[in-house]
Amino acid sequence: MKHKIINEITKAQERLLGYIGQMSYEYSQLCIKADPSSLLGFEETMDGKVWHMEDMARVVVHEEKEDNDKIDIYPNDPGFISVIMSGMMTIHPELKFSLEKYEEADEDDDNPELKFLRLTMPTMNDDRRKLVLAAIDAIDGHCKANHEAMKVKYSAELAKVTVTESAADADEAKKLFEQLFENYTKMREQLTEQQKEYVEIAYKRYLEEKTKEDGVNRDSQGNPIGSTLKLDD
Repeated sequence: MKHKIINEITKAQERLLGYIGQMSYEYSQLCIKADPSSLLGFEETMDGKVWHMEDMARVVVHEEKEDNDKIDIYPNDPGFISVIMSGMMTIHPELKFSLEKYEEADEDDDNPELKFLRLTMPTMNDDRRKLVLAAIDAIDGHCKANHEAMKVKYSAELAKVTVTESAADADEAKKLFEQLFENYTKMREQLTEQQKEYVEIAYKRYLEEKTKEDGVNRDSQGNPIGSTLKLDD
């Protein structure tokens, strides 16, 4: 297959991958679960220098835990904690912030060097679940629209560069092109479905916690189980 055909397919792939990357980033900013990518927007200026999270702290997400809704930030310097907290409150005010002590620290030890910042994802209650699911659909729809626009654009470009090629080469190029878009469509759909699964996991955790608080069992939609409507006489 000639270089000009491969070049068009490669350019299309790069654009498709870019849209998938943007979608993944936007999903991470919804803070459905603990994800270090949600910190990528952090940026603070000190002493004329721009600092990012990796410059100021070590970030830990406990993926092995069921309640992986927390991000622990261990500052390289105790003085960074207030700066990090201020910056994170700017980009993600919906998070819960708490100062925690290292496990080895005594309960009454107030040494700032033995403290770290914990970020907890917002509670996935009924209202937030609706908002986040709507946001996921919007992000997915935007990515899908971009992919479809790229398909139209590069289909036309591919037609131009294959017009002088043999029927066999043109047909092979078209099949590769179609397969490329099919693969990225599946990738987009899988990422979106994964995010929705994360929402339901977080929502299930919320319902379980709510059940412990009020003693009322609820189904997957948050409706009380076994309750009956009492009609007025």
